[in-house]
Amino acid sequence: MHSLTVQVDGDHLARLVRSPRAGLTELIWNALDADADVVDGSLEFSTLGAVERVLVVDRGHGMSPDDVEQGFGALGGSWKRATRTTRQQGRRLHGEQGKGRFAAFGIGDVVEWCTVHENDPASETRIRAERHNLRRFEITTAPAEREKGTTVSIVSVNEAAGKQLEQDSLIDTLSAEFAIYLESYRQVEISWRGQRLNPAALQAQREEYDLDVDGLDDRPQLVVIEWRRQVDRALYLCDEAGMALHDIKPGIQAPGFDFTAYLKWNGFRGHDVLLAESGLEPMSTVVATAKEKLREHFKRRSADKSRSIIREWVSEGSYPYTDGSLSATENAERQVFDIVAFSASKVINDGDFRSRKFTLRLLREALASNPGNLHNVLRGVLELSAERLAELSELLNRTTLSSIIATSKKIGDRLSFLSGLDTILFDSEPRRQTLERRQLHRILANETWVFGEEYALTGDDESLTKVLAKYLHFLGDDVELADHTQPVLRHDGTNPIPDLVLTRTCEIAQDRVENIVVELKRPSEVIGADELTQIEKYALAVMRDERFNKPNVSWDFWIIGNTLDEFAESRRNQTGLPFGYIQRTDRHRVQVRTWSEVINDARHRLKFVERSLNYRANHDDGVEYLRSKHAQFLPPALSETADAPHPVQDSHD
Repeated sequence: MHSLTVQVDGDHLARLVRSPRAGLTELIWNALDADADVVDGSLEFSTLGAVERVLVVDRGHGMSPDDVEQGFGALGGSWKRATRTTRQQGRRLHGEQGKGRFAAFGIGDVVEWCTVHENDPASETRIRAERHNLRRFEITTAPAEREKGTTVSIVSVNEAAGKQLEQDSLIDTLSAEFAIYLESYRQVEISWRGQRLNPAALQAQREEYDLDVDGLDDRPQLVVIEWRRQVDRALYLCDEAGMALHDIKPGIQAPGFDFTAYLKWNGFRGHDVLLAESGLEPMSTVVATAKEKLREHFKRRSADKSRSIIREWVSEGSYPYTDGSLSATENAERQVFDIVAFSASKVINDGDFRSRKFTLRLLREALASNPGNLHNVLRGVLELSAERLAELSELLNRTTLSSIIATSKKIGDRLSFLSGLDTILFDSEPRRQTLERRQLHRILANETWVFGEEYALTGDDESLTKVLAKYLHFLGDDVELADHTQPVLRHDGTNPIPDLVLTRTCEIAQDRVENIVVELKRPSEVIGADELTQIEKYALAVMRDERFNKPNVSWDFWIIGNTLDEFAESRRNQTGLPFGYIQRTDRHRVQVRTWSEVINDARHRLKFVERSLNYRANHDDGVEYLRSKHAQFLPPALSETADAPHPVQDSHD
């Protein structure tokens, strides 16, 4: 046993460690450079299902002791630099700098090469290295246990690498990378996890272009292959024989196409292709010319494919436009629709005829009603499963899309309002600045659903208002009914008042009416015995009024504030009454609530719908809703224009 030490700084070697996919492809390229006609890659799993070993086995000519010393003892000393073809079959070589072996450490921490050279079939050489010391390779020899060729075994596989190598799509990625090579050398077989790479079966279309580049006598060639399945797009920089040396991003827009491009040019060989996009000439110009040709290619292909797909939709009856005469506006809308629908055609065509027809109709309606939000609609529709699309289609047979949207928006607005109300009541700066009667009460007069769903379904009742006004003196001398459409004035012309009363009437059954009264106490006021006595006297007087003293009329009275004293807390925690009630008869109820309870109850009522919609309203959503609906009632801290503290009047002003 002996060891080899690479005479290069360890940090430099660490930079040669690449991604798991790149590590795997480098090992396959090394096998092909050894004249292997058969290369087989596989995974071994632990009892827990994790990848514990990666194997790449070839039946090439193997490595002699001299090959090992030269290939592993120095960087850049590969025998491949002295020739451009393999030793026996004369195939084009891929590597030449001896860097590929280090890429394997992107898969796992321990790599072992076991090789049997064709001229010494009785002896096997083992080369072992670990990632923590990339400069050191341990060499041992033993009697051969296999035929000629090389087996690379990688263990201590990191979790991310294992997951990447397990992906089913990896075989398509490998097919794209080795497509040109397998075309050139048809006797070669590459397999991954028992499946043979077959790029020809995967190809949907192939085109070649000779590129004109000023100053170059040898014209680069661009090969564009479109695939039947999704692959990672790449532009491979190849030598003139099609040997891939490096890959870069194509840098073009080609929706609906899965492709790989191969730029073949002899100028890439012998140069650092990593600099191809850094301005190094003439490589940079060659790459730019190829990308421009790619744009031209897919512009033409998009037009061809769009016409073909739309003809299929028209033929089957799923296309939402007829051949009748269209106005200029409708024709423009149809052209935009064709572009959008084509870009999503792969997903649309995955469904059956019914789903396809419904999706196209939905996209047309979205484009006609609100083209500015088309992107969100398109994304949402295309993410629906076939089952969900069928459910939505059935739902639209019973209602309209606009009704569904309006209902969802209403729920979203309510959740946003609760976040905004929480901000007003409990954030220190807005609470300090808020004038409760001028602002908070006016906002709530338009959002009465927060107290209960029955409030949202009510309207003002003129006769009830008159009755309530008749007995206002029970609540004190300085109280008036809330009317958000008219200013509330004192006799001296001043505006705010301490307390406001919201009133609503709703029909809860045939010939049965419920009158609801909510007294909102300012947040700074503590609710105690006096306030409870006032609301109880008011409730009793109103309930006994001759105009409403009927068996089919019931009353609900609420008093709401931020803080309760001990007496009020004890009154609303009585045995025999639901929590919060201080009076309850067949015809009337009196409740004492805090703002936090009201908000939490409202949120609880919406929780099921909130979860169903997967809707989340945050602080910013709440403030934005208040600004859009109640801007005139907001304190300076929540105003869009105010960015400095404003003087705040006393809450009694």
